[in-house]
Amino acid sequence: MKTEGIAVLSISSALYGFSIILVKMALNQGYSSYSLMSSRSLLSIPFMIFAILFLKDKVEYTKPLPMRDLALIGIIGSGTAMMTLYIGQAYTLAINAGFIFRFVFIFTALFSHFILKDKIQRSQYLSMGIMFVGMYLISTDGKALNPQWGDVLVLLASMQVGFTNVLAKITMKKVNSYMISAIRILIGSIFIILIVSILFGFETLSPITSIPYTILALALLEIIFIFLYYRGIELEGPLTATLFFLMGALVSALLSYVILGESLSIIGWAGGTLILAGAYILIKKSN
Repeated sequence: MKTEGIAVLSISSALYGFSIILVKMALNQGYSSYSLMSSRSLLSIPFMIFAILFLKDKVEYTKPLPMRDLALIGIIGSGTAMMTLYIGQAYTLAINAGFIFRFVFIFTALFSHFILKDKIQRSQYLSMGIMFVGMYLISTDGKALNPQWGDVLVLLASMQVGFTNVLAKITMKKVNSYMISAIRILIGSIFIILIVSILFGFETLSPITSIPYTILALALLEIIFIFLYYRGIELEGPLTATLFFLMGALVSALLSYVILGESLSIIGWAGGTLILAGAYILIKKSN
């Protein structure tokens, strides 16, 4: 793995883990996931318009832009996938959703194999196995899951993200990853605001005035996460990038322990150790 790849993927995983803590804190204050999602999206739009105008003369991309693929990445990756995830979370247990959503690496591997014809290396199989066990332990504390019907929606969300990871890699042959990131967030944000406002009304945007700093932080975290994550996909491929994404579970657990005072059992610490071990093997065998 390239040094830049390790850096951007590690930072993106940490940022994603931190964003989960901010969402938890806002939900604990009584805000709905829909209002957080639409408010964050509204603040993201001006940032992405500026980013696109800034990048258009500084990065390489084909003209005309492959708008069909970019629209799919935006609508699915930052639109329907996130909405499906949030709806699923409302009808399942948090422990189930946190674990099942990270099945995204399995779907990414499948789509990479069948669409990109990528071959999964032995070291990647080993890393996936170790990190999967670690992810289960840190997400569930070793307890068996109690199935809920919302689990199906969360699994569907992870499948959509896996597909857009691979589609983004294909599109990167024509468009720089930073430009793809900006367009994805812009299209996805507009889509979410329209759908959520139609379904639940414009009052879902109220957190912008009541907790503006939290919403701004969520918007910036998502923006930086996607920019770095897509850069990681460009450098290392979708499967390796998604395996690093699993480290977000460790970051979330540690921050929950430090900031929210949530306990982390010996089993949880063991899971975190396995996640780090899997990441180490992935890096070591790739060099």
